[in-house]
Amino acid sequence: MKQKNILLTIGEEDSPVIKIWDLDKQDKSKGTPTCQRTIKVNHGGKPHPVSTLAVLENLGQIAVGLANGVVVLIKGDLYRDRYTKQKVIHESLGFREYNKNVMLFIVTTSKILTTVTMTKSPVVSCDLGCAVMSDTTHEMVVAKDEAIYFYGPEGRGPCFAYDGAKSSVTWFKSNLIIVSPPVSQPTRLTTASRSGNSSQPSVPYEFTKVTIFDTANKFIAYMGTFSHGVRTITCEWGGIYILGMDGKLYRLEEKDTPTKLEILFKKNLYSLAINLAHSQKYDDASIAEIFKKYGDHLYSKTDYDGAMAQYIRTIGQLEPSYIIRKFLDAQRIHNLVNYLQELHSKSLANADHTTLLLNCYTKLKDVARLDQFIKTDNELRFDLETAIKVCRQAGYYEHAVYLAKKFQEYDLYLKIQIEDVKEYENALEYIRKLGSHEANSNLQKYGKILLNHLPQPTTQLLIDLCTGDLSSTGQRARSPEVKVKVNDTVAAATPTSTSPEPQASTSRPPKERIGVAYRPPPVRTFMSLFVDQPNYLIQFLEQVSQKRWGGFGSVRKPSQAEIIKNDANISDESDDLNVEESSVDDYDPETEEKKAVWNTLLELYLSEAYLPVVLSGKDSKGRKYGAPGTFSVSTETDRVKEKLLRKEKALQLLKDNEVAYDTNQALVLCYLAQFDEGIVYLYEKMKMYEEILRFYMAKDNTEKVIQALKRYGAQDQALYPLTLTYFSSSPKTLASSTHELLEILNYIDSHNLLPPLQVVQALSRNSVATLGMVKGYMGKRIESERKESQVDHKLIQSYREETEKRKKEIVNKCTGCRGSLDLPAVHFLCKHSFHQRCLPESDRECPQCAIQNRMIFEIRKSQEINADKHELFFEQLKDADDGFSVVADYFSKNTMAFAKLID
Repeated sequence: MKQKNILLTIGEEDSPVIKIWDLDKQDKSKGTPTCQRTIKVNHGGKPHPVSTLAVLENLGQIAVGLANGVVVLIKGDLYRDRYTKQKVIHESLGFREYNKNVMLFIVTTSKILTTVTMTKSPVVSCDLGCAVMSDTTHEMVVAKDEAIYFYGPEGRGPCFAYDGAKSSVTWFKSNLIIVSPPVSQPTRLTTASRSGNSSQPSVPYEFTKVTIFDTANKFIAYMGTFSHGVRTITCEWGGIYILGMDGKLYRLEEKDTPTKLEILFKKNLYSLAINLAHSQKYDDASIAEIFKKYGDHLYSKTDYDGAMAQYIRTIGQLEPSYIIRKFLDAQRIHNLVNYLQELHSKSLANADHTTLLLNCYTKLKDVARLDQFIKTDNELRFDLETAIKVCRQAGYYEHAVYLAKKFQEYDLYLKIQIEDVKEYENALEYIRKLGSHEANSNLQKYGKILLNHLPQPTTQLLIDLCTGDLSSTGQRARSPEVKVKVNDTVAAATPTSTSPEPQASTSRPPKERIGVAYRPPPVRTFMSLFVDQPNYLIQFLEQVSQKRWGGFGSVRKPSQAEIIKNDANISDESDDLNVEESSVDDYDPETEEKKAVWNTLLELYLSEAYLPVVLSGKDSKGRKYGAPGTFSVSTETDRVKEKLLRKEKALQLLKDNEVAYDTNQALVLCYLAQFDEGIVYLYEKMKMYEEILRFYMAKDNTEKVIQALKRYGAQDQALYPLTLTYFSSSPKTLASSTHELLEILNYIDSHNLLPPLQVVQALSRNSVATLGMVKGYMGKRIESERKESQVDHKLIQSYREETEKRKKEIVNKCTGCRGSLDLPAVHFLCKHSFHQRCLPESDRECPQCAIQNRMIFEIRKSQEINADKHELFFEQLKDADDGFSVVADYFSKNTMAFAKLID
């Protein structure tokens, strides 16, 4: 037995007897194993020799087959029980367990039976010794002349065609050992006859052929002949032992698997080698190597289809470049396509493989397979950017658009629509649906092209983006029909000429940031896009400034930001009364943004180069048209109106105190555009009144010069000499403005703005003005000067008299020595004077008043001390009958003043 060290023997006495020997227990008296049990087989008739025996490994059942076809079944615990049950069933047998049911196979020369519950199922017959049980498949193997059959509980299973007579079969591992009947040979050469000596007689002999059939891999593993026949075959200790009729024992050893494989390789039996490797549990790399050899063999035989079938099975183990190099020839491109497709289906392709496969499709012009590869791959087993790039290069824009749309490659989709297929409207609509953040980046990239072809819609989109309107209108609901890997749900999309709606990307996060407040992008970012569309730039800047900052001039409205700010100021006004204004950083991005917008608008308003063009031609219906994408008007009159309107807007912009433009830049722009109103306003704003006069003087506009002088002269007196110089600059100017000159002189005289000398100097610079022109002015000024001189003389006389009077009042005697006072002398505020020699060196107060001053000082000091004695004050106030008198006394001594000062 295999599981226990027990030996079962069967012999014949009066009837067959079975003995069970325990080889682990020795009979000390006999020195032999102990016979544990003896069972006599009762078959109820004439005894017949035993032909076969089958035993369960647990010794629960024994089946004994007799030569007359009788089968006796013995049940019970044969190792321990004293009594057993015996029952006659049928003939030649074998035990197997199926699903814990004991199945007994009975094979006779006429039939095969299987039984579980004594039910007999005749199947087929076989010769004696030609049936055996399979240890691997648990099936009965029956060898017939025409084939080898396998039987299970349900009946006959698979069979192997192997023609020829069989005398016996034996099972070893997964191999079936087949012994053929001996074949008689007429003669047998002796050793002498082989050496050339034919005098020795020949001896007849028989050949017995032994074949080992590998049932797992379905090939003949061994075939040999044995002279004189085979007595028996035993499989034990990992080998096959063959006992010949001549008394010799042969041992067959199974070759190791690598040796087997080498033999099969030499015979080009690669299919068998592959099956053998699988049965021996070879790893994938080793099996792939066999497929590679098989493919190389077929490739050398020019069987490219068969070779590719083998190479495909090496994917994942063999470097793809090895196979690709073999099939780069144009005649083998179909095989290469199959390999590359399989490589992509297993997600093992790189960008180069994708490029090569798509190039093969385009070279073969196989649109059907290209569609299948691109439109049925929901798992993205290829490099997306490479696929789109190859499709674009080959002109398959529809496929490129399909891929970009399906897998949410926004940039590539727009690149194809704009640069390749020129579908500007689709691209513009697609950008609008992307949302603000994606629209921002894509408009910076493609905005100029779109403005050249679709100026009005593109301008409106930019306005919506920069005013915050696109943050809500551009957001689209995520489509449930889009492929989302994480949910393992996919839906095929079809290419369309219309713009697809942006969908959830499988490889990037959503572009709109949840929870982050939207801030419009800087307007300056997009100004350069309008380099060829200045009139649309005006429209863009006007609407953005209107929505974000309330516009300018007479059309100004409070912006949303200002409304919120004002509301906040009103609500917080009471809280901010005692709070100091915090300092802010000088640099404000919003202020710089506004300044850039206003400066640009001002330049556009003032430049005639940016005015609309007049329609130049007519279409087939007689309608006028201009250049594509230009901002145009119908007539020259409309153009002039537009020019005046823009100048008016420019002046409104300049006069709006809320508009933070660059004054110096605005002044340069006004000069370049010869915009007089703007120049004068800016000079006035900067208080450059002299420049206003010079501006009018340069234009020789005397009337404006006089108006400006009257308006700004009071603020800047330097304007008068400048005006006088201007009037006397040339005889022509003087002749045309004599009356105005006299008016200015009268005005200067009446308001006493300039001294006469400065007036004369201003008029005499060009030797144009005559003395007669200023005779009246000079007479008035001289008379006025004379009267002022008389008044001054009277004042001088009164001052002298007052001085003499004061001199008499001055003390001229020393208070100390009573002598005449001479220098050096010291005068005190108390009006005592002393010689310096009459005063002590360290004394800085009047000796005459020192005693009185000390008394006052002591009183004052006492008052200061009492000012701190609050308890004394309150006690006196409490004890006094008249508290008011106490308070009055303190006030009289100035004590309260000291107390207040100290507090």
